[in-house]
Amino acid sequence: MMKNAKFLFAATAAALLAGCATPPVDTADAKPDPRQGEEVNNICFAQQIRNWRENDNRSVIVEARLNDEYKLELIGTCNPRDAFLNIGLVSRGGSSCLSTGDKLVTDARYNDGSCSIRRIYKWNKDAVAAVAGATAG
Repeated sequence: MMKNAKFLFAATAAALLAGCATPPVDTADAKPDPRQGEEVNNICFAQQIRNWRENDNRSVIVEARLNDEYKLELIGTCNPRDAFLNIGLVSRGGSSCLSTGDKLVTDARYNDGSCSIRRIYKWNKDAVAAVAGATAG
Protein backbone atom coordinates (compact mmCIF):
# COMPACT_ATOMS: atom_id res chain seq x y z
CA MET A 1 0.00 0.00 0.00
CA MET A 2 2.83 2.39 0.90
CA LYS A 3 4.58 1.70 -2.44
CA ASN A 4 1.40 2.64 -4.32
CA ALA A 5 1.10 5.90 -2.39
CA LYS A 6 4.73 6.81 -3.12
CA PHE A 7 4.26 6.01 -6.79
CA LEU A 8 1.06 8.07 -6.95
CA PHE A 9 2.77 11.01 -5.21
CA ALA A 10 5.77 10.85 -7.58
CA ALA A 11 3.52 10.65 -10.65
CA THR A 12 1.42 13.61 -9.47
CA ALA A 13 4.52 15.69 -8.72
CA ALA A 14 5.97 14.92 -12.16
CA ALA A 15 2.71 15.89 -13.86
CA LEU A 16 2.57 19.18 -11.95
CA LEU A 17 6.19 20.01 -12.79
CA ALA A 18 5.64 19.21 -16.45
CA GLY A 19 2.71 21.63 -16.47
CA CYS A 20 5.04 24.40 -15.26
CA ALA A 21 7.59 23.86 -18.02
CA THR A 22 8.09 26.63 -20.56
CA PRO A 23 6.55 25.64 -23.90
CA PRO A 24 8.93 25.35 -26.85
CA VAL A 25 9.23 28.33 -29.17
CA ASP A 26 7.11 27.83 -32.26
CA THR A 27 9.38 28.11 -35.29
CA ALA A 28 6.60 29.90 -37.17
CA ASP A 29 6.90 32.75 -34.63
CA ALA A 30 10.70 32.77 -34.69
CA LYS A 31 12.32 35.63 -36.58
CA PRO A 32 13.42 34.39 -40.01
CA ASP A 33 16.91 34.71 -41.40
CA PRO A 34 17.40 38.29 -42.71
CA ARG A 35 18.35 36.83 -46.10
CA GLN A 36 14.89 35.24 -46.41
CA GLY A 37 12.67 37.36 -48.62
CA GLU A 38 9.02 37.18 -49.48
CA GLU A 39 7.27 33.87 -50.02
CA VAL A 40 6.59 33.07 -53.68
CA ASN A 41 4.21 30.57 -55.27
CA ASN A 42 6.66 29.02 -57.72
CA ILE A 43 9.92 29.19 -59.63
CA CYS A 44 9.20 29.03 -63.34
CA PHE A 45 11.65 27.61 -65.84
CA ALA A 46 12.74 25.05 -63.25
CA GLN A 47 15.06 23.49 -65.85
CA GLN A 48 17.23 26.60 -65.47
CA ILE A 49 18.09 25.83 -61.84
CA ARG A 50 21.88 25.80 -62.06
CA ASN A 51 23.21 25.27 -58.57
CA TRP A 52 22.20 24.34 -55.03
CA ARG A 53 23.61 24.35 -51.51
CA GLU A 54 22.41 23.15 -48.17
CA ASN A 55 21.01 25.87 -45.92
CA ASP A 56 20.14 23.67 -42.93
CA ASN A 57 18.68 20.21 -42.38
CA ARG A 58 15.21 21.36 -43.53
CA SER A 59 16.02 23.67 -46.45
CA VAL A 60 18.21 24.25 -49.48
CA ILE A 61 19.09 27.32 -51.51
CA VAL A 62 18.78 26.95 -55.28
CA GLU A 63 20.14 29.31 -57.93
CA ALA A 64 17.90 29.87 -60.92
CA ARG A 65 18.53 31.78 -64.11
CA LEU A 66 21.16 34.48 -63.61
CA ASN A 67 21.86 34.77 -59.87
CA ASP A 68 18.23 34.55 -58.67
CA GLU A 69 18.27 32.53 -55.46
CA TYR A 70 15.40 30.84 -53.63
CA LYS A 71 15.08 29.02 -50.33
CA LEU A 72 13.12 25.77 -50.56
CA GLU A 73 11.68 24.84 -47.16
CA LEU A 74 11.27 21.08 -47.03
CA ILE A 75 9.09 18.54 -45.25
CA GLY A 76 9.66 14.81 -45.32
CA THR A 77 12.38 12.28 -44.63
CA CYS A 78 15.24 13.69 -46.69
CA ASN A 79 18.11 15.57 -45.12
CA PRO A 80 20.05 17.83 -47.50
CA ARG A 81 23.16 17.28 -45.37
CA ASP A 82 23.07 13.62 -46.45
CA ALA A 83 23.17 14.48 -50.16
CA PHE A 84 26.56 13.76 -51.65
CA LEU A 85 26.60 15.58 -54.96
CA ASN A 86 23.16 15.77 -56.47
CA ILE A 87 19.60 16.71 -55.78
CA GLY A 88 16.70 16.33 -58.15
CA LEU A 89 13.63 18.52 -58.39
CA VAL A 90 10.49 16.78 -59.63
CA SER A 91 7.58 18.96 -60.67
CA ARG A 92 4.07 17.50 -60.47
CA GLY A 93 2.30 17.31 -63.80
CA GLY A 94 5.40 17.98 -65.88
CA SER A 95 5.12 21.76 -65.46
CA SER A 96 8.08 24.00 -66.18
CA CYS A 97 7.41 25.68 -62.81
CA LEU A 98 8.51 24.35 -59.45
CA SER A 99 5.92 24.92 -56.72
CA THR A 100 4.90 23.81 -53.23
CA GLY A 101 4.11 20.12 -53.09
CA ASP A 102 6.73 19.25 -55.72
CA LYS A 103 9.48 16.82 -54.73
CA LEU A 104 13.14 17.18 -53.91
CA VAL A 105 15.16 13.95 -54.01
CA THR A 106 18.75 13.46 -52.92
CA ASP A 107 21.40 10.87 -53.64
CA ALA A 108 21.48 9.94 -49.93
CA ARG A 109 22.28 6.34 -49.12
CA TYR A 110 20.79 6.09 -45.63
CA ASN A 111 17.19 7.24 -46.07
CA ASP A 112 14.73 7.39 -48.91
CA GLY A 113 16.05 10.87 -49.77
CA SER A 114 12.66 12.32 -50.71
CA CYS A 115 10.97 15.50 -49.45
CA SER A 116 8.17 17.76 -50.52
CA ILE A 117 8.65 21.48 -50.96
CA ARG A 118 6.66 23.14 -48.18
CA ARG A 119 7.36 26.80 -49.01
CA ILE A 120 9.46 28.82 -51.46
CA TYR A 121 11.08 32.13 -50.52
CA LYS A 122 13.20 34.62 -52.42
CA TRP A 123 16.75 34.59 -51.01
CA ASN A 124 19.08 37.59 -50.77
CA LYS A 125 22.55 36.34 -49.90
CA ASP A 126 23.80 39.94 -49.47
CA ALA A 127 21.20 40.87 -46.83
CA VAL A 128 23.42 39.80 -43.88
CA ALA A 129 26.21 42.13 -45.00
CA ALA A 130 23.71 44.98 -45.43
CA VAL A 131 22.24 44.41 -41.95
CA ALA A 132 25.74 44.19 -40.41
CA GLY A 133 26.79 47.41 -42.18
CA ALA A 134 23.69 49.27 -41.00
CA THR A 135 24.20 48.28 -37.34
CA ALA A 136 27.94 49.08 -37.45
CA GLY A 137 27.34 52.66 -38.64
